[in-house]
Amino acid sequence: MKTAPILLLSLYAGLSPVLAVNVRDDFDAQNYPSGDVITRDVAVIGGGATGTYGAVKLRDAGKSVVLVEKEGLLGGHVNSYTDPSTGVSIDYGVQAFWNISVTRDYFALLNLTTGLYQPTPLTRFYADFQTGAPVEGVRSSFNFSAYAAQLEKYPQLLYSWDLPSPIPEDLLLPFGAFIQKYNLGDEAFDVYFSAQGVSNILDELTVHVFKFIDESFLSSVSGNAIVPTPNNAEIYAKASAYLGDDVLLSSTVVAAKRPANSSSSSSSGGGIRLIVQTPTGKKLIKASKLLISIPPLLSNTAPFDLSPTEQTLFSHWRSTDYYTMLLRNTGLPAGAQFANANASTATYNIPLLPAAYQITETRIPGLFYAWYGSPVRVTEDEVKEDVSSVIARLQNATTTAALEFVEFRSHTPFKLVVDAGAIGDGFYGELEAIQGQRDTWWTGAAFMSHDASVLYNFTQALLPGIIG
Repeated sequence: MKTAPILLLSLYAGLSPVLAVNVRDDFDAQNYPSGDVITRDVAVIGGGATGTYGAVKLRDAGKSVVLVEKEGLLGGHVNSYTDPSTGVSIDYGVQAFWNISVTRDYFALLNLTTGLYQPTPLTRFYADFQTGAPVEGVRSSFNFSAYAAQLEKYPQLLYSWDLPSPIPEDLLLPFGAFIQKYNLGDEAFDVYFSAQGVSNILDELTVHVFKFIDESFLSSVSGNAIVPTPNNAEIYAKASAYLGDDVLLSSTVVAAKRPANSSSSSSSGGGIRLIVQTPTGKKLIKASKLLISIPPLLSNTAPFDLSPTEQTLFSHWRSTDYYTMLLRNTGLPAGAQFANANASTATYNIPLLPAAYQITETRIPGLFYAWYGSPVRVTEDEVKEDVSSVIARLQNATTTAALEFVEFRSHTPFKLVVDAGAIGDGFYGELEAIQGQRDTWWTGAAFMSHDASVLYNFTQALLPGIIG
């Protein structure tokens, strides 16, 4: 609570003076041991792609930073695994990065060794995951040329939400209607299979699909993608080493005070105050600027002293659930990728969610990954039960060993979107307008894209305002 002790004294004048004097102001540095007060130029919230990039680049620009991450390590949507018996590493979250200058420059700053992304050769089987039955006749070639021709009409969508005025009707069509209008049936299944995490794609607005399956994705699947060695987690290992003690892991902001208006001061200890719960107790962060990269749902951002405008904007979001996992003892054939499909040509063989998108063997023999999406909240137990049932249906031989979930990771909330009415009313213009207000900048997938390289570019464009 932001009430000062003097105000409490006036409200409770009838109480003993001792009670009034003993009220603690958690935003007052004098109430903390000196080692628990952190003074920095910029506080960064969230250690995924954009938060980590922002913290590293700000440090490189000579600014002092502190990065607060709720998990026990940095990484965001990157999930990597190293087989203890062979030493082979695989990624079962983010797969690769668009090979453009902003990516290469960042990786060079972290002294990463990179190579071209080489997907593992696989044999694909289409199956109805509800029954286990094979599905024949699925149209899939990963030739996105007709889709790309439509996407090219809106080049500004790659790096912005700068929508034309009036907004073209096509962008606000459900994607299923857009497919019909432009005869994209040959590519529909491939778009669905590539847009994992984007709810039921035939019902999703076309603009949201365009912001996910964008130029960066199409370029990457054409071979213009790179990966670090030995795996994608190396980005965050190097970033953690670069930032050192300025990373607070397993930590969350529980309360914040931000100035009513942006200050002109760029010195450390400006108007930002954050109370952070860490494994060793509460700490107070005093900063001049704030960069927030966590998903901007009201449930996530409530501690940040939101303005009425921010509260209204963030109330519009709806989000999807998305989970990645590694499995052993599946009883499935080696070198196989099982893709979830259904028999309905009316829906281009695209199944409904919640469901697993695929169950695919990795480069580690016998180790499979599964990716699971849902437009509504689902629990870990529900996901595991569903995936276990699907695998039992797909097995072509009896296996005596019990299915093992080697790893299970939640990427929820994943894709944040708003409805057509909000977009038509100028939602994204209003969202852009809050940048820099109250010495706070916002980044992350909800503000731009799910492609890490596009997000690096977006975050880089924010830095002059933060540094200035």
